[in-house]
Amino acid sequence: MGDRLRVQRAVGQHRTSRLRALVLRTQLPALAGILASLLALVVVVLVLSVSVEPRLSHLRDAASAARDAHDAMLDEETGVRGYLATGEREFLEPYETGKERRTVADARLVTSLAQEPALLSKAIAVVTAQQSWQDGWATPSVDGAWKDSAGGSASASDVLAAHLRTGKKFFDGYRAVDTALQGRIADEVESAEGTYRRALIASAAILALIGLASLVALVRGVVRLQREVVTPVLGLTGMVGRVAAGDLEADPVAPARVEEIDNLASGVASMTTVLGDRIRVAAERESELVRRSDRLERVLELSRGLAESLSLRYTTMRLLSAVKDLSGAEQADLWLRSRDRQDLVRYDVSGRGGTVALDPDTALLDAVEVGVGAVGRAARYGRAIPLDERRDGRTPDAHTGGTAIPLVVGSQVIGVLALSPAPGESLDLDMIDGLILQGASALQAAQLHGDVAEQSRKDALTGLANRRQFDEDLAVNVERSNSDGQRLALIMIDLDHFKQINDIYGHPRGDEVLQDVAAIIARSVRGGDTAYRYGGEELCILLPDTGAQEACELADRLRQQVEGSFPWATESAVTLSAGVAALEQGGDGPRLVGAADRALYAAKRNGRNRVECDETSPAP
Repeated sequence: MGDRLRVQRAVGQHRTSRLRALVLRTQLPALAGILASLLALVVVVLVLSVSVEPRLSHLRDAASAARDAHDAMLDEETGVRGYLATGEREFLEPYETGKERRTVADARLVTSLAQEPALLSKAIAVVTAQQSWQDGWATPSVDGAWKDSAGGSASASDVLAAHLRTGKKFFDGYRAVDTALQGRIADEVESAEGTYRRALIASAAILALIGLASLVALVRGVVRLQREVVTPVLGLTGMVGRVAAGDLEADPVAPARVEEIDNLASGVASMTTVLGDRIRVAAERESELVRRSDRLERVLELSRGLAESLSLRYTTMRLLSAVKDLSGAEQADLWLRSRDRQDLVRYDVSGRGGTVALDPDTALLDAVEVGVGAVGRAARYGRAIPLDERRDGRTPDAHTGGTAIPLVVGSQVIGVLALSPAPGESLDLDMIDGLILQGASALQAAQLHGDVAEQSRKDALTGLANRRQFDEDLAVNVERSNSDGQRLALIMIDLDHFKQINDIYGHPRGDEVLQDVAAIIARSVRGGDTAYRYGGEELCILLPDTGAQEACELADRLRQQVEGSFPWATESAVTLSAGVAALEQGGDGPRLVGAADRALYAAKRNGRNRVECDETSPAP
């Protein structure tokens, strides 16, 4: 009996050893092929990393640095030319920042080409050309030295033109060597990339050959493994299939002749029991995931909707509607920072005032000071604050009384959302963080769009409406006048001898004069009238529902106010001349402007500091 057990044990061990040997012989060719492929891959990677990739990386960095330096040079030249053309120091900002960027880019360029002597010499030539342009033209342009070198016989415009040609000559010299350098770097990058590609192609071919040989050996082993191992396993897979179909009570398979397969069958039986428990847990989790997925899809849909418009009112309506929908809030209010950022103004989507300026001094809506109350504190500290501040930090569910959530863009709080649940309910804020972040960005974009639209129609120096706004308003008022029979008058104003004011008192003082005159006009016109800067020192006023006589009286009052407002101007007095015209029935905008312009020139011919009315204008 003992001998029989020993024989059976020996047979089982033999079968187990035979299975291991069979599997090993099946896998050995594939393992050998994998090792050979890995070895070949390591060799290729080492070769590329040592000989090709470092040089290619340096060349690419050099190309990037050369482009950055050239972009910086373009910004510098643009800034200097803008400064020379206008005399305004603000145009030098691109020049200053460009010079810093160019210094950094040149350092990168030289460092990247340290191992490339031929390219390094060209890079040094580019840096030298940049410095020549800097020393020979840019620096004298900024500090005004170019004016000192100009002769006294040439006019200012000729001197400036000559100086600009000098700058172009320097820049063209720089551009030539820079173009040559960038072209040479591009050629070297292309050559290095070609070497890199050829190495990769060669390594791919080697790996393909090794893989093919491994595949042939593997197929031969698999055929043998199929005959001696796979067939017994089919019974086990049948059981697994029934379990996979949901039959967790399937009968276990008969014991297998191979010990490993028999152990696997026992393990599958045990796993089936565990699987039943896991399926029930998975079903519960799936239900929760479906719920959260539906909410997340809703969040994404609402987030996309926030980017559909640059209208502040539309964006606010979408945001408040989405937040109320997702959080279960009964009431949602949006508070936006005022222009001085000291207050928060409650935005009213109905459009009842306060929606454009967001200024508590002019708004018709509620306003709170930053730091005061739950809304103000949320804006100051950049964190959610319970609306019922007695609960702050003392209850685990501060959402039952409502909460104030800051809208943060970057490091700035642009507004606050105040959410209040229905009585007896609480807020669900788990899924709205992304929506609030998207909404804050959309609100800021809408505000910036509104600011840019407003600035594009105003003159930066005087604050009056600009020529573009005048053309649009003139067309609208002329059409209204022709259709409704409403009167329309135009006053064209020109400051007398304004060039003398600039020459005697300086351009900054001349700008102040222009600003002061614009302020006098803005204070004097009626609510329905609009003043514009027509161009240079020329201003105009469009007066709806006004006849020629009334417009002439207003123009003369303005003339008298300006005449008495600049007592310091003793060497060249500040006065204005004005021309007045009224729209004829059936007339058009250009004809009205032409009539007012002719009257203005008549005032200049007749001695200036006077008002002339167009004789062809209709009587009041």
